[in-house]
Amino acid sequence: MELTKGANTALGDRPVEITVGWRTAGAAGSQTSLDVCALRLGSNGKVREDADLVFFNAPSSPDGTVRHIGRAPDGQAEVVTIDPARQPADVQAIVVTATIDVVTPQLTFGGLDVRATVKDLSTGQELASFAPPPLGPEKALVVVELYRRGDAWKVRAVGQGYASGLAGLATDYGVDVGGDEDVTPPAVATAPAPRPVVGPAPGFTGRGPAEAPAQTRQAPAPPAPAAVPALAKASDLPPTGDPKIDMRKRLDLRKQAVKVVLTKQGLSGKQARVALALDASGSMRPLYKRGTVGRVVERIAAVAATMDDDGTLDVWSYATEALALPPLRVDYLADWIPLYVRQRKATTGQGGAEATLAREEAARRAGWPIPNWEGIGGQNEEQKVIAAIIDHFGRMPAPPPALVLVLTDGGLYRDRMIADLLRQASKLPIFWQFVGVGKAQYGILEKLDTLSGRVVDNAGFFAVDDLDEIDDAVLYQRLLSEFPAWLRAARAAGIPV
Repeated sequence: MELTKGANTALGDRPVEITVGWRTAGAAGSQTSLDVCALRLGSNGKVREDADLVFFNAPSSPDGTVRHIGRAPDGQAEVVTIDPARQPADVQAIVVTATIDVVTPQLTFGGLDVRATVKDLSTGQELASFAPPPLGPEKALVVVELYRRGDAWKVRAVGQGYASGLAGLATDYGVDVGGDEDVTPPAVATAPAPRPVVGPAPGFTGRGPAEAPAQTRQAPAPPAPAAVPALAKASDLPPTGDPKIDMRKRLDLRKQAVKVVLTKQGLSGKQARVALALDASGSMRPLYKRGTVGRVVERIAAVAATMDDDGTLDVWSYATEALALPPLRVDYLADWIPLYVRQRKATTGQGGAEATLAREEAARRAGWPIPNWEGIGGQNEEQKVIAAIIDHFGRMPAPPPALVLVLTDGGLYRDRMIADLLRQASKLPIFWQFVGVGKAQYGILEKLDTLSGRVVDNAGFFAVDDLDEIDDAVLYQRLLSEFPAWLRAARAAGIPV
């Protein structure tokens, strides 16, 4: 049934799948990105609690009756599922909304064709569809509403736009976005100086970083004048931490801890190319702001310093897109971490936005490359960073093999794509160790031991409640526990390791 604005139809008590798709004319269509959310509302028309907001970084209500399934393969639709019959008694309505992604802040709903379809989840039968009438400068849209009428549930076509964007929509529904910098485009995005392509920092030797994804690449900055120093000195950068901290001493102690684990595993002296992928999706913000991610990088740097064939840690940051960072050499650990461990928002860097931007400006003047953080987005797209890493190591001679450590707080929804990539990579000299640092859904990662169709078991997974609470010996044991078994299986299968 095709609904017009304001019209409604009965749903019954069946679980439904709601797909919100978007299209626009011309080449701009491929650059359009919307975020689709579902909000459970009480009798006052407001959310009852924060958990009533279901979106890509909080992909399920606590009871599992409202779920954000993710983005369609063509990137032009997002899907949520709702089970009306199982809603708590004080939930009177559920609205499905779409907002312009902050990755594309210049866009509005003007000229954008949006269409919602509601299907029976079990049969796939279409129950209703709705195309909101043309809008103008609006940046947020209430698409449809599911609501109680007596003991039954109905769906209403809404099509109400908000020129004030997510902030205005959130205010109407009682969502507290105060202090959440992701609501509006970052001020730094308007800076006139273009961001350079990510490349090796002057003075970084050994392997260069992987190519940055084409869709996040900016025009290269003009060559620095000869007078600019080749490498930033500590004095060139704003203070980044306690000057009394002896990071080198900690590194040396941790290298000894890594060697102990390798010796116990029968891998003493074994070389591997070590890489790290850091989840930078929106739900990781607390771990960045508390410094947990930075401390993880420092601890993992000891693995690279001990095992890597040139002592270099290849690092990617990823969310909606994968972003190759300049490779980390332990010589530059104290400067590298505060400069490159952050999310899209500068507030997630060490010391907050002001310190982060000042640090980046000083580093840029000194010749260090600064990534295009705005292009990374905020959604979980693990398959993109996996593909980037496969491509990176696929262009290198073997051996030594690669040990790839992936930090994620869950919220995975590209299970099939991730599984297919791991199957393809199972014939390559790459082992994947996934580390969960949240309590969200880990999807396919929890089923790696039974994933079929692989030449060898090439991936492991473990989750921890608090990485800061795990001592180095335990962390390194867990990071390296499955690597020896993979090496043996890979050799038996003829994979060059």
